[in-house]
Amino acid sequence: MDSYCYVPFGLEPECNQFRFLTLLPGSGEDPLICILEHGDIGKSPPYEAISYVWGDPDDKVIITCNGKALAITAGLDVVLRHFRSPTERKCLWADAICINQNDNEERGRQVHRMKDIYSKASQVLIWLGEEGDDSDVGIATASTIAHACHQYTSKGGSLQTISFNDKTVQELFGKFRKSSEFPQLAAFAKIVQRLWFTRVWVVQELALATQATVFCGDSSITWTDLMAAITAQDYLSMFLSDHERNAYVFILERARQEWSAGVRRSLLSVLFRYRILDASAPRDKIFGLNALIKSELSGVEALRPNYDVDTTKLYTDVAKVILRQSSDLNLLSVPRRLSGVGPALPSWVPDWTNTRLTAPLGLANYSDINELAFTASGSLRPDVDFGGADLTFLGVQGRCMDRIAAVGTVLRLDHLPRVDYYGVRLPKCAFVLDNWSRVARIREEELYVTGEPILDAFVQTLATESTDESIETLRQQLDILERYATTVRWLKFLPRFVPDWLLDKTVCLGHAILFYRRNDQLTLDFRIHLSSLADRRVFRTDKGYIGLGSALAEAGDEIAVVKGAKVPLILRTAGSHWTLRGDCFVKGIMRGEAYHEDECYRMWIA
Repeated sequence: MDSYCYVPFGLEPECNQFRFLTLLPGSGEDPLICILEHGDIGKSPPYEAISYVWGDPDDKVIITCNGKALAITAGLDVVLRHFRSPTERKCLWADAICINQNDNEERGRQVHRMKDIYSKASQVLIWLGEEGDDSDVGIATASTIAHACHQYTSKGGSLQTISFNDKTVQELFGKFRKSSEFPQLAAFAKIVQRLWFTRVWVVQELALATQATVFCGDSSITWTDLMAAITAQDYLSMFLSDHERNAYVFILERARQEWSAGVRRSLLSVLFRYRILDASAPRDKIFGLNALIKSELSGVEALRPNYDVDTTKLYTDVAKVILRQSSDLNLLSVPRRLSGVGPALPSWVPDWTNTRLTAPLGLANYSDINELAFTASGSLRPDVDFGGADLTFLGVQGRCMDRIAAVGTVLRLDHLPRVDYYGVRLPKCAFVLDNWSRVARIREEELYVTGEPILDAFVQTLATESTDESIETLRQQLDILERYATTVRWLKFLPRFVPDWLLDKTVCLGHAILFYRRNDQLTLDFRIHLSSLADRRVFRTDKGYIGLGSALAEAGDEIAVVKGAKVPLILRTAGSHWTLRGDCFVKGIMRGEAYHEDECYRMWIA
């Protein structure tokens, strides 16, 4: 059989063509036979768009397309077989087959049109993968929780404020606190761990969908119901709910809601929010989000899909576009890469291939970086310039106000041991609390730099002074954290060979003793703002300030207040210039107390 050859599209600017796939009837192991046709977006026959994970690009199978042989990935083969009808033709769109992946120019043009392709589809079919890890039980459990959610909202409740303090919630969701439900909840938690939720392309594919249905093996659930179930699971802290992992789902839903409401975000907001999602090609961390960016940026050359451009040049050019258009320096607060190898970039240029989940200071995991609420340099606009032989040095106006004297352990969530012990969940920061307390010297009786008790300054640093809680409540929250930290100390003394069932019982017993007739629940407001602690470390400065800095901060680094920056920056000297190590929170200087414009000078960051 001859090989299929793609027919090129017209090149006229007004050309709005795309390819759609007609899948012929079949079942089981019947050969896959399809027809690829050109059509005009909006005038083609009704079609459904598939959102899926490509899988191994080198694992190929042959199907018949227009009477000829076409190689597709084994992953797509599974997807098409699942959605094939045994009796009727089915009209679909899938990027790997409807776009000629060997033609970079066509890829660029078609990626630019994906906003229309997905928004005009009759529905989007989300494929999480084949059945596994009790996914049928997981989807069924999600449907059961979603049904309870519908009952709750029909009685006037809101999922955004759902709590077991509500008697209606206790009646509808109380059974999910029983240990007999834990296996079902464990299967549900694994659904969110599917790879689909971590891919950057799915953001616009979901956001633009008029209707979306989620498939996992032979089970399915509407996106709306899945979202309701995950929200209840997360807010009620059901067994094995993972707040960090659920953040992936919440940012996808937020994109969908905002698109539906007509909200269009700035370039930095879009890139930052979805930076935790991955892509096979580093350039797709920019191009895969184009549809969600404000329309006035659509003509910017750096953003036009071009698969021949170098990643370093693309990321640097995009960073310059952001800085030239911004009234602040929030770009410099994008988290730095902690490990691994990425593109060779200036230290001030974000590496968008870095997918670690690090919340902005004072905000939740799925927040917008432009929601930073601090004013470390007042309300001044930045004064930026680009220098060096290749214009890759960033010039800013600022001053160094202090130096880091000591740093604590980095809170790396991926390095933590177990945190769930059959009904007892240890706050993740409890594993570093003792170390951070020693660095901050909270047991000393001296007052903090600002004149307040140092213990109060410490707990406010943990919450980056961003909660609405009173200082009395914050002291109670610190007491709860310290009791959990005691449990962590106990765990360190237990032999490694202790079986899990005995470990569970030991932790539960210790928990009962530590919290006898005491509240063991952190307030939602405080817990949300602890999101800022991941991938950061507490530090103390030469002048006695306590701060929360990036994981790259080390003793000897300088704390700089920079014109136009909402938060202080951590800089490291490198000859006649500086390198950026990240941003930081410093208790006592976040409202402009340390910024003096007459003392600022030009600082070049390489």
